[in-house]
Amino acid sequence: MAHDNPTDQQFHASLILGFTDTNALRAFFGSGGIATLSNKLPEFVSAVHAYEVSEALTYVKDGKVLPHYQT
Repeated sequence: MAHDNPTDQQFHASLILGFTDTNALRAFFGSGGIATLSNKLPEFVSAVHAYEVSEALTYVKDGKVLPHYQT
């Protein structure tokens, strides 16, 4: 996220879900609980983007910018 974007174009929250394997992912998204939650999302969000991430890089930790990213 670019912090110099206009306020109305910045993310205000994000949620990252991690799963141990494909079966765990499928079980989660196939559950009745997620269907109930999905029906409530339009009250709170304007968009949902889902994509697979193979690696996450940490640039800020405990509120401090790191000199180099961590994996």
